[in-house]
Amino acid sequence: AGTAFNYLIFNAFVFLSVSSHIRAMLTDPGIVPRGINEFSAMREWEEVENSVIKHCHRCNSIKPMRAHHCSICKRCIRKMDHHCPWVNNCVGENNQKFFILFTLYIFLMSSHAGFMLAVRFLDCSARHWTGCFLVSETATYVLMMVLAFEAAMFSLFCLIMFVTQIYNVATDFTGIERLKQETGWKRNTMFRNFLTVFGEPVSLSWLSPFSVSLARRRHRLL
Repeated sequence: AGTAFNYLIFNAFVFLSVSSHIRAMLTDPGIVPRGINEFSAMREWEEVENSVIKHCHRCNSIKPMRAHHCSICKRCIRKMDHHCPWVNNCVGENNQKFFILFTLYIFLMSSHAGFMLAVRFLDCSARHWTGCFLVSETATYVLMMVLAFEAAMFSLFCLIMFVTQIYNVATDFTGIERLKQETGWKRNTMFRNFLTVFGEPVSLSWLSPFSVSLARRRHRLL
């Protein structure tokens, strides 16, 4: 029963992490259309009055506040955090939730794998490894060490990424804005920032890669 339960939990994390990865990869991160030079578009993007109007010569378009040009995607992205090679896409206004969930579920999946490995190691040690070698003894030890290393590395890396993203959401900064020390936009409360990224009201849909963020519903570009 315990083995079946752990199997279900692990594969649930696998399903959620793969789903989050696909959503982060395929979702428009907030691409600014090329050739938009009408000031009326600024109202669509909810720009503040009397703000400095920026223009991207590479996109030949007005650049909304908090948008940055990605040299890899070759487009301006609203609230661009960074370009992630893992998802082959920018992390921006529309897909940040999916990227955060991706890092969360990879962390949980790796941690669970490490936990199951530790339980297996302790169980086999108590039985003096009787019946524990499905392959050769050397191969078993090598495979366990490789799995332990992978679980530890992915858990640590994804935990750092997850905490960093949550901190960015809470403080209403992106990675690029923090790096460049940019300011000038209207700040919301921490609670409103989370509602914008994960949707409202607070519910289990925050943990679902199949529900869209509030930002994506409200800020659809022309």
